Amino acid sequence: MLFSNIFKLSALITLVATVYANNEADLEQPTKLLGGVLKRPEKCGFKVSSNSEVLYHYRARVWGEDEFYENTYEGEPLKVKFGRDKIMKGLEQGMHGMCEGEVRRLLIPAEYAYGEIGLPHLVPGNTAVIYEVEVVDVNSPFSNPWFWTGLSFMAFVYVYYGRLQKFLTKSDSSDYLKNKAAEKKSE
Repeated sequence: MLFSNIFKLSALITLVATVYANNEADLEQPTKLLGGVLKRPEKCGFKVSSNSEVLYHYRARVWGEDEFYENTYEGEPLKVKFGRDKIMKGLEQGMHGMCEGEVRRLLIPAEYAYGEIGLPHLVPGNTAVIYEVEVVDVNSPFSNPWFWTGLSFMAFVYVYYGRLQKFLTKSDSSDYLKNKAAEKKSE
């Protein structure tokens, strides 16, 4: 009994010492985009996809440091249109598929963040960054009623002109055959 309690206590102390000894600065930076969900919404309405207009908050910090160098939670959320606006490649890839209200932590390698140059006075070159992103609102083009109205109109026009073309083709061919028959009779 005493031996098992001592063993459990030593295992706990070893675990705690290992966790506190391994901070980010000692670990190797990620070489590919990694991410994990911190908070899932109860219901996933719209997901971030290409051509979505997204409102989001984020906090960003440099790999191995505890202080955030950018934080939008104190102000208005940022608005970006995926596929059109220029945002960090790693951030765009990491946010793809997020639901409204979802929070993710993204470990973005240097090549998908600021690269060799870095961000002067904030992010050194060839350094990974860590983003905590919360999607506030997703406006998908498929949720816009004008999109569906335009699509319906285009389908109607396509069908109408297709039928009109068939009618004109039939009348052209029948006229051609009538002319050929008349030429034969006149010979």
